[in-house]
Amino acid sequence: RTWNPIPLFYADWAEVILPDGHRFPMDKYRRTRLAIEEDASLRGLFRLAPSPLAKMSEVLAVHCAEYASKFVEGRLSDHEMRTIGFPWTPSTVQRSLASTGGTVACMHEVMLGRVPVAAQLAGGTHHAFADRGEGFCAFNDMAVAATSALQTYGDQADPILILDLDVHQGNGTASIFEDEERVVTFDMFGDKNYPWKTRMKNTYDVPLKDTMGDQEYLTVLEEWLPWLFTEHAPKLVFFQAGVDALMVDSFGRLGMTRAGMLRRNVRVYRECIERGVPLVICMGGGYSRPMDESVAAHTEVYASAIRSYVEAHLLNNEGGHVFS
Repeated sequence: RTWNPIPLFYADWAEVILPDGHRFPMDKYRRTRLAIEEDASLRGLFRLAPSPLAKMSEVLAVHCAEYASKFVEGRLSDHEMRTIGFPWTPSTVQRSLASTGGTVACMHEVMLGRVPVAAQLAGGTHHAFADRGEGFCAFNDMAVAATSALQTYGDQADPILILDLDVHQGNGTASIFEDEERVVTFDMFGDKNYPWKTRMKNTYDVPLKDTMGDQEYLTVLEEWLPWLFTEHAPKLVFFQAGVDALMVDSFGRLGMTRAGMLRRNVRVYRECIERGVPLVICMGGGYSRPMDESVAAHTEVYASAIRSYVEAHLLNNEGGHVFS
């Protein structure tokens, strides 16, 4: 079999200019994309595509019509926008729809069997609830894409596993799928971290102690990961690959290194590859100051995915060439 380049969708084409001094590192998306493009060792192994805007019908399958229309039309209150964390502008709406649409596009790529993995260089907006946004999240891209998968592909996508390894609990995702048996939500997060007041209940919550380092973190992940796949036999996986568990992260409180984060990523990819389960990767959080360490770790999320799947492809072809 020939190698099909892994699709990487990017949403930074929908540019958002934040006020000076805003704490969200918006430029990390563009910088991550550029770092991947500039890596000569990855050339020809992936293809970049602009994230399409999500359709409102897809968004409204998850989000309340009143909330969605108010956000899109700029009618949310100042308090509601402060809770989301961004000032309202038309470009904020466009970016939110692109972040969501790219994850939906990734889902279709893998569910149609074109590729075993697809990635969004954005998204992972797991703090968005059905009726409100918070924590830099307006629409919940993984929830929209998962719901679209169930609507479009039915039993082919049932069950879905959302594997959330961002350092913050994905409270919005947990709430949205609280009563949905076809979606399993697994979440490893810093126990003493945001969200404090709006924490919800996932299918599986694994709170972690402050300053937890690589080995302890990876031991916990190893205890859960094979069991989750055996117990639930997911037919589609969403990986929220936030890198804010890094020791250098401004909001993280954990003690991981980039080497440990890389081992985390590869372990997830290996499980999906060995089980033959389609995988969608979303960026999630990363807030080091300066942002260089987060950008490097985000880049490694995608680079290690490409390398893991290329290696598996070569092994499956008994050492054949990547390209025909």
